[in-house]
Order: sequence, then structure tokens, then C-alpha cells
Amino acid sequence: MGVSETIVAAMIGAMATVTTALFQLFGAIRGRSKADNSKPKRGMTLRSVLAMFALMVASAAGGFLYSELLKQRHSEDIRAMRQELKELKRELMQDLSAVAATRTSVTAQPTESRDSMVASVAAGLQPAHLGPARSSAESIAYMPACLAQDVGAQCEESDAQRIALCGTIPRHAQVREIELFVQPDAVQNPWEEHRVLFEQDLGGAMFTGKSFEYVQGTENKAVCVNFVHWSSEHPHIARLLVEYGFGPPEPAPLPDTSFDALEPTTLPPPGPAVIAGPIRE
Repeated sequence: MGVSETIVAAMIGAMATVTTALFQLFGAIRGRSKADNSKPKRGMTLRSVLAMFALMVASAAGGFLYSELLKQRHSEDIRAMRQELKELKRELMQDLSAVAATRTSVTAQPTESRDSMVASVAAGLQPAHLGPARSSAESIAYMPACLAQDVGAQCEESDAQRIALCGTIPRHAQVREIELFVQPDAVQNPWEEHRVLFEQDLGGAMFTGKSFEYVQGTENKAVCVNFVHWSSEHPHIARLLVEYGFGPPEPAPLPDTSFDALEPTTLPPPGPAVIAGPIRE
């Protein structure tokens, strides 16, 4: 009906007050009339009615004022709530504007820059245990000069000292390449100048057999090669370099099949011309 709960409560209170006042007033008049056993005066009755009417008006006014006070407090609460909602809406719109501006700037970047950004993010998300795409491990051994059993004699290959050089790599890595190096102790040149092969005689030293592997713990493995040394003239320094990587091996470069890369075909020099004629008997 459009009447708030506060107004209904005020009306109920006013009706209860008026009812109580009327009950007390009529009870007092009846008791006085019985005691005096005479008819009450007309002026006293009129004053009683006016007093009752004034009490009713005061009760109604008090209930109305109380309901207005509650209504005013309720309105203030609603106004404060609306102000908070406006502030939240303003902050939300600012955040949405910032997100839209950032998205526009990212979309406006060239394709190459976006691809580089994606590549950098993908590189940052690469698992740490995989490591770089290609790495290496090395091992170096010093082999002293061989001493024969007879004084002044030279050691033979049967008297060679044998040792295994091993490089430790991750267990799930794949060996890409094994490089071998040997140089005399007195020579201090770059290792690239002393690259050797398996079974290559180096004047009393060589790498024999082939590489082999064995597991070291739960995370690593060793890649090893055998090295023998029987030189009695001077020591040797042997070096093993193991290059490894993760994932499938790198594809081999394709040969250049362009027209400029083709070598000209060498034709044989022209010989004497042979003319075939009829055979005469």
C-alpha cells in the first residue's frame, strides 16, 4: 500500500496510547459519577473530551515526527551507498580504460616485434632442466713419459699406460659430437691445431676403440674414450670435448644447387675426325 514499516509502527503506538487514555478517562468519569450520585457537569465533560483530543493529536504528531526521523536516516544511508557505488564505478572504468589502451598498443606493434615478444616469453617458459640447446663437457689428462724396464730402452705399445677420459653430461642429453686432442707437454699451441682421430698414431700415443657411456646417479651420465700412451721421449696431454644437446639432432645443411654453384663440365679435347666410307675389296 506504499506505507513504510516505521509509519505503521508509529500508528500502532498512537492507537494504543489513545485507547489507554480513553479507557482511563471513561473509567474515571464513571467512578466519579457513582460516588457523587449526581449528574456530571457539562463543562467538565467538555474539558475531558478536549484533553482526550489533544492527547490524540500529540500522539499522532510524535509518531509522525519519529517516522520522519527514521526515514531521514534511511535516506542518508542510501545516499552514502550510492556515493560508494559511484566511486567504485569510476575506478572500474579507469582500470578498463588502462587495459584497453595497453591492448591497443600491443596490437599496433609490428608483426616482427610481436613475434620476438612471443619468442622471448616462450624462452622464459622453457623448463630449467633442459638447459641450452647445445653445450659441451671436457676432460683433460696428463700422461708422463713411459719408463721401460731396461735402462735406456724404449717402451713398446704393449707397455703402454691406459686411461679413460670421461665427460659428464645430463642423463637425458644426446651426444652431438666428440672431439679428440693430443699435444706434447713441451708444446703450448691452441687445441684446434692438435685435433686427432681414433686409432691415429701420434708417436707413442693414440685414442683407441670407440666412445662408451655409463650412468652416474639419477641425473648425469659419463661419455668416455680410451687413451693409451707409451712414448718414452716426452709426456703428452690428452683432451676430450663432448658436445651435447637436447631434442632431435640439428638437420645437416643442404648442398647448394643453385646455377652459380654448379661446376662447369670439362669436355675432352677434340680428336681427329674419322670419316667412314665404303669398303673396297
